[in-house]
Amino acid sequence: MNYFCNYSILRFLPYPETGEFVNIGVVLLASNGEFRYKIETKRQRVTQFFHKLDSKIYIRARTEVDQELARLSSFFSKHSQQQSTQLAAFKSLILPRETMMRFSSPGTIAVDRVDEALESIFDHYINLSFASKEYEEKVLERQLGHLLAAANLKQRYKEDRLGTSDYPVKFPYVLLDEEGAAQAIKPIHLGHDEPAKILEHGDAWLAKVRRLKKVQLLARDTLFIASPPAHKPKLAAAYTDIVDQLAEIDSVRVVSNSLPEQLLLDEIRKGIPESIH
Repeated sequence: MNYFCNYSILRFLPYPETGEFVNIGVVLLASNGEFRYKIETKRQRVTQFFHKLDSKIYIRARTEVDQELARLSSFFSKHSQQQSTQLAAFKSLILPRETMMRFSSPGTIAVDRVDEALESIFDHYINLSFASKEYEEKVLERQLGHLLAAANLKQRYKEDRLGTSDYPVKFPYVLLDEEGAAQAIKPIHLGHDEPAKILEHGDAWLAKVRRLKKVQLLARDTLFIASPPAHKPKLAAAYTDIVDQLAEIDSVRVVSNSLPEQLLLDEIRKGIPESIH
């Protein structure tokens, strides 16, 4: 390893009261004097998470921090041979501040190439390169759990398996009544960056639902809460194909997780029998 790099993750935190944030960028200072930074240019990951936030607020804050980092790049380049000056400036940059744009505690990594280090850190913390579809769906399930808990509905559901002993299908939220499974809710991640991945994951759930339907063990209301992909024609076409095929199955509904919370709760309540409302 040729270089040591100090780095920090840039976070967008619009509501200090909740402490929730989205990682949007990386700043990095290498032992050879190089200063690098990268900020996510797409706003969807922020606006989907903070769906009530005016996107103009984020865009303005991102522009301001981008301009500040560009200015600092010139400073670090000018003092590339003064390591102590650079370190002091880097520490000052990432100091905790009461603003919407904040930096994480610093980390250190040993690397052969500084540019590759920046991309690697960015891919991990912003692109979530480690995340599988299972990881993504666990995040969606936790978000749904928080929503149900806030509406005093979570206690009515439990994780359960529907189907036969030879073919059990797990749903994270199942509501049971005297007649069996009244409602089963499944958050499904269809926000992949390739049409083939959307179709592959969607087809897997289509097969499960069709088999449950065939043996008459599908919940009377099966609600898929789907995370959509980016607004690109091929991705949208694959997403629509899966959603339409699921919705064609009797007693199956699909809604987007980008719906406002109240509308999402309204969709969930549609499947709760009147007898247990």
